Amino acid sequence: ATGGWADLMPAHTQMLFPVPDRVSDEDAVLADPFAVSLHAVVNHPPPPGGRVVVWGAGALGSTATAILRALYPDVEVAVVARFDGQADLARRLGAALVLPSDDRRVVLEELAAWSGGSLVTGTTGLPMCHPGGVDVVYDTIGKPETLEVGVRVLRARGTLVKTGFHAPGRWEWSPLYFKELSWVGSNAFGIEEVEGRRRHALEHYFDLVADGRIAIGSMLTHTFRLEEWRQAFVTIADQGATGAVKVAFDHR
Repeated sequence: ATGGWADLMPAHTQMLFPVPDRVSDEDAVLADPFAVSLHAVVNHPPPPGGRVVVWGAGALGSTATAILRALYPDVEVAVVARFDGQADLARRLGAALVLPSDDRRVVLEELAAWSGGSLVTGTTGLPMCHPGGVDVVYDTIGKPETLEVGVRVLRARGTLVKTGFHAPGRWEWSPLYFKELSWVGSNAFGIEEVEGRRRHALEHYFDLVADGRIAIGSMLTHTFRLEEWRQAFVTIADQGATGAVKVAFDHR
């Protein structure tokens, strides 16, 4: 059968990437979410000295924050995190501003104040920043509620990168038109160009970890034996109580 949940999984040799000895198993298991975020960031990078928002602080949001701090150190990063454990991790990864996601209007107002955007009110629904002060929003959630805020804080002709996947939903997207925004999807990963080198995203990750430029091992908050799978699922499902960010099975 295909898929990671099968007892056996066929894989072509081109699908297999050896983990260097200098990279631990704990770091190696985070290669996949890192590669997904790397694809999003390097294909839609922030401008020099810009400001970006990462919505979400799970596996994709945390790796996106780490990538932005490592590859674009002059860019300021704001993170919207749902849980306290995720927020603490975002701060350790170098986010300049970390906000809870409970109240969208508060998030919008805080991001406007942080980025220098001017809030325009008087219309139905949420206010809009015009001018806005955020160059790129990396939305790792992809819900209507997050997209509505993202397009409102962006500057004119800014970019909203959607890496999160959710069921279709209605949302008020008039800022896309008024500010001539780019709304792009980012799916999976492949051969990426990083600092002038074209390699597979997983190979970039191993190099960055081995060189000490990326250190995201603290994302792996819980590990379980395979027979403890029920507890593993409960732990990741109740992140607010457990503080889990990434959960893995340890087969060693």
